[in-house]
Amino acid sequence: MKCEIVRDLLPLYCDNVCSPESREAVEAHLQECAGCRRELEELRSPLPEEKRHGSGDGASALKTISREWERGKWKAKLRGAAVAAAVCAVIAGAFLAATQGFWFPVDPESISITNVRQLSDGRVLYHMAVNDDKAIREIRFEFDGEGNAYFVPKRALYTEKRMMVGQTGDSDLVLDLPLMNEYARSRGYDTEITRAWYGQGEDAVLLWEEGMELPDASSEDELSWAARD
Repeated sequence: MKCEIVRDLLPLYCDNVCSPESREAVEAHLQECAGCRRELEELRSPLPEEKRHGSGDGASALKTISREWERGKWKAKLRGAAVAAAVCAVIAGAFLAATQGFWFPVDPESISITNVRQLSDGRVLYHMAVNDDKAIREIRFEFDGEGNAYFVPKRALYTEKRMMVGQTGDSDLVLDLPLMNEYARSRGYDTEITRAWYGQGEDAVLLWEEGMELPDASSEDELSWAARD
């Protein structure tokens, strides 16, 4: 018999109100279990009032009820704590999913690419803007076997507003083709990138393609982006 069952039977065993079969099973268990024997000794120990005034059947019953009441209160507290912890875990998970799960791509139709120019080292500068006031949380890169690179801006379910000039979503960015080709190869694509797009599908916005003639970047651009090599 398990200790939990025996300890539930101990108050009945102390008051001699359990069945003969239960008594026999409890006594057999007590012979082998020191923990349950200590529990029995605590049940049989007199309450402070009993030490002064002696104990009777009524006092013993009161003691049993008091102990069971306290045990029930602790069980209820533990169950309540477990439920509260589960609710907190659900709330925390929902918050993380809403703020950190970058699952929602920005509609390509809301993206504009302007002021495309080229640095002297071959890198391509451009301005990317989204026609709302929210920041971009992440830009993911996808490739195909035909030389296309897709830049996919993504947001969480909840994304904060852009708080400063130059925050992603309305800023100058750079396309470094050698670095992007290296990254594509690390993903298992051997084809050299010949076109770069924002978004995917029919509405994707062309950023750059091989052979495109681009104006030279300004001297200010050269100074600014030289420090970002």
